Amino acid sequence: MSEGDTLAKALADVRQRMADLQVEYERVSSELAKLRVAETSLAAIVEGAPLEGIIGSGSGGASAVPGEPRSRRGGRGTRGPRANSAKGRLKALLEGAGPQGLSHAEIARRLSDVAPNTLNTYLSVMASSGEAVRRGDFYAAGTPRSASDETPADGDAEADAAE
Repeated sequence: MSEGDTLAKALADVRQRMADLQVEYERVSSELAKLRVAETSLAAIVEGAPLEGIIGSGSGGASAVPGEPRSRRGGRGTRGPRANSAKGRLKALLEGAGPQGLSHAEIARRLSDVAPNTLNTYLSVMASSGEAVRRGDFYAAGTPRSASDETPADGDAEADAAE
């Protein structure tokens, strides 16, 4: 029986080490993905290349729609939001999602490196300022500059979602 106990202990030890390494691997993978996005963004800024297609690449999210001009409104003046900031990536994700938008769960999955409370705060602020339109649990990009043009359509969509 002592050989069986030794093998059982060895198996338990291997499984524990494997679980510990898996946790460490996931942590390192997450950090590496963040660093790749930061490196690519900084290289684009330093080299003067456009930031199109970089946003969301580190989190598996959708990138900006090719051929569609990027919005330059928001918290960064004429430059627009920072491409590697959580809010900038959230705005780009919503703009790339089209008129149907994305569910809160899908946004959280695509921006997994953003804390849930931070994501909720950004979505709430963006919805109240008109940068995002909320339809139930779905969010789509809004148009704060032409909010008067969007008001009837947004009101109808919210009324439809409430029914």
